[in-house]
Parts: sequence; structure tokens; C-alpha cells
Amino acid sequence: MECQSLYGKEKLQQEELKKANVDITVIPETKKKLQGSQELDDYILLYRGVPTNERAAASIAIMIKAKFKKRIHSYVFVNERILQLRYKLQRGYLTLLSVYALEEGKIE
Repeated sequence: MECQSLYGKEKLQQEELKKANVDITVIPETKKKLQGSQELDDYILLYRGVPTNERAAASIAIMIKAKFKKRIHSYVFVNERILQLRYKLQRGYLTLLSVYALEEGKIE
């Protein structure tokens, strides 16, 4: 699903992921503010954005199927551009980095 903002479209995104049978996905430029987690029907949304008093620009999110909730070892909101998820596998762990980079030539 191609969208410029996840804000208010979490359920729609969830339905698209279900149709495509996606277990984990990284979503850049969500336009969500603050940080946190949100449990949807079939997915868990982990997100980090800018403070409420700033214009929504940089932001990042990871959506993971709710059935894998017990496999989430930890997650760290590094900043509004980087989110790290540590996921338990049968043998070891998988560390997933969600990174939102500036467009080439764009100055922040």
C-alpha cells in the first residue's frame, strides 16, 4: 500500500497487509506524533514521530502480526527516524532496523 501518511489509516494498512499475508513491515513517513504502540485487530503497530508541537515530518513505524507478540523481545525508539525491533527466532534473534532517511538534496 502506497500512502504518504499512516495517520488515521492504521486499519486500512492492516487490511492491505492481511491480504498480502505480510508478517512484519517497516513503514517510513507515518506522520504520527509522539511514540508508542497500538494493538490493532491482527497487528501491533510500533511508532515514533516528532513531538506534538512540531510539524509531522520525520517518523517511522513497524507493524508486526499480533500472533507474534510473544516473540518480540524488545524494541527501542532511537529517535524519530530510527526504530529497532529485536525478535526471538527458534535459534537466536533477529534485529530489525526501521530507518527513515531524508530525500537526496533535502536539507533539514
